[in-house]
Amino acid sequence: MYIRSRKKTTTWNLFIRYGSILLAIVSGVIMVPLYLKFIPTDVYGAWLASGNVLIWFSFFDPGLTVVLQQRIGSAYGKRDYQTIRELLGGGLFIAGVISISIIAIGFIIAPYLPLFLSLPPGIDKSLIVQAFSIAVIGTSLTVFSFSISAINQGFQSSLGFGLTNFIVTALMTVLTAVLLYKGFGLLAIAIASIFGGVFYTLGQGTYLIWRLTDEKIGFKFSFNNISALTKLLSYTFLGRVSGILANNVDLFVVSRFLGPETVTILSLTRKAPDYSKEFVNQPSVAFMPAISHLTGSGEIDKARKVLIRLIHMLLWILCLTVGGLIALNDDFVRLWVGPYLFAGKTINLIICVSLIFTFTANCFGNICMALGNIKGNSLAGLVQSLVFIPLVIFGTKYFGLLGTVLAPSVAILAVSAWYYSRTFSRLLKLSVQDRKNIMYEGFLALAVMVSLTLGFSWCYPENWFRFFALVAVFCFLYSCLIYLVSMNFRCEIKGVIQKLRILPT
Repeated sequence: MYIRSRKKTTTWNLFIRYGSILLAIVSGVIMVPLYLKFIPTDVYGAWLASGNVLIWFSFFDPGLTVVLQQRIGSAYGKRDYQTIRELLGGGLFIAGVISISIIAIGFIIAPYLPLFLSLPPGIDKSLIVQAFSIAVIGTSLTVFSFSISAINQGFQSSLGFGLTNFIVTALMTVLTAVLLYKGFGLLAIAIASIFGGVFYTLGQGTYLIWRLTDEKIGFKFSFNNISALTKLLSYTFLGRVSGILANNVDLFVVSRFLGPETVTILSLTRKAPDYSKEFVNQPSVAFMPAISHLTGSGEIDKARKVLIRLIHMLLWILCLTVGGLIALNDDFVRLWVGPYLFAGKTINLIICVSLIFTFTANCFGNICMALGNIKGNSLAGLVQSLVFIPLVIFGTKYFGLLGTVLAPSVAILAVSAWYYSRTFSRLLKLSVQDRKNIMYEGFLALAVMVSLTLGFSWCYPENWFRFFALVAVFCFLYSCLIYLVSMNFRCEIKGVIQKLRILPT
C-alpha cells in the first residue's frame, strides 16, 4: 500500500491552512463593515455574544477530532490497518451521536437565549432566537465534518480535505454577502452556516470514501473500539469542555456586565490579534499529522530535529507579529471601522502581549498532543480553564475590559506555559543545550521586536496606502535585524536560497 510523503503532506497542509486564514480574513475583516451596514451595532454585538454560546455546543465533542487524528496518524505510520478500520467505525458513530445532541440541546435553550445574555428591551429578541436556532443546525453538521476531516488528516491528506474547506468557505462568504444585499439581515449569517455544514460534510465524506476505496483499507464497525475510544475520550472531555467555555466565555461576560456594544468594541479590537494568532499557530497544527506518523514509525530523533527548527521559525514569526500589532493595530481599527470602536492602547498592548503566552501554550500543546500526550494535555486544559473562568468574571465585573484581557495571560502563565514546554522537552528528550538554544533564539527575537515597536508606535498613517507601506517597512527592518543577530536565521535563509538554486550548494 502506498504511504504518502510526510513532507508533501505538511507542505500542502500549511499552504491550504494559510489560504483558509486569508479567506477567513476576508470573511471576518472585510465583511464586518458590510455586517454593520445591514445589521444594527447592538444586534451585531448580541449576535457575537450568542455566537459564543453557539460555540459552546462544540463541547459535546469530547476531543474526538484530535484523538482520531493522532490515533489514525500513528496507526497509519505503523501500517496497522485493522486498528484504522476499527477507529473509523467507532469514531463516526460517536461523531453522529455528538451532532444529534447539539441540535437537541440547541433547540431547547434557544428560547431562553435573550435571558442568558440580558439583552436590552430595544433589541429584536425573536430575530436573535431565530438566527441562533438556524445556526445550531449548521454547527452540528460542521462539528460532524470535523471528525471526518480529522480522519482524512490522519491519512496524511492535506490537499483533498483542504480544498474542500477552502471552496466551501469561499462560497459561504459569497452567499452571506448576497443574502445581506437581499435584505436577510442577521439571518444571512445563520443561513450561510447551514450551507457550510452541509457541504463541509459532503465534501469531506466523499474524499474519505475515495481514500478508503483507493487504498483498499475498508471499513469496520466495532463496538470494542467504541469502548476503547470512549475510555480515551474520558480524559479529553473535561479538558475540552472547560477549554471551549474558557475560550468563549469572555464575550458573554462582557455582554452581561458591560453591554452588547462593548462586546463589539472588544471583538473588533481583537480581530487582527485573533487572526494573527491563527497565522502563527498554523505551522504547529499543519505538522501534527506528520508528527504522529513519525512517532508511529519510530523516528523520534528526526522528529526532534525538525521540531526544534520549527520552534525557531515560529519564534521569529511570533515576535514580528506581536510587534506589528502593538505598533499598528490602533491604526488598523481606525482605518477599518473608525476610532470609536478601538478599545484603547492599554487594552491593545495587553491583548498583543498575551499572544506570546497563548502561542507558547498552543504550539507546545499541539505538538505534545501529536506525540500522544492526550491525558496530560486534557488535564492541563482543565486546570487552566478552572483558573481562567473565575478570573475573567471577577476581572470584568470589578475592572472592566482591563480585567477581561488580563485574565487569559494570568491563567496561561499559571498552568499551560510551563507545563507544555516542560512536557515538550521530556517527550522529545531535549538536551540542556537544545533548551538553551530555543530560549536564546526567543530572547533575540524579543529584543528586536521591542526596539522596532518603540520606534513605530509614534507613526500615524492617514490612509490604507501609508498603513500597508508601514507594515512592509516594519517587516523589512525586522527581517534585517534578525538576520544580523541570529545565526540560525541566517542558516535558514541560506538554505532557502540554495534550494532555489540562486547560490551553489
